[in-house]
Amino acid sequence: MQYEATGIMALFPVYLERAGHEADLEAVNSRIAQNENNLNQDLAILYDKLLELEAALAAQE
Repeated sequence: MQYEATGIMALFPVYLERAGHEADLEAVNSRIAQNENNLNQDLAILYDKLLELEAALAAQE
């Protein structure tokens, strides 16, 4: 059985904020939380893809 590439879903952008002179701490915290969510989704996508590759390799043996 040959592995067929299924592609990978688009990853979500993660932005690392520079420490600025932001007066609105709530806005900064909101952006940090969104980045954390995006990073967690990216890691979940990559993990699922690794499981798919592992299963395909195991099926070839």
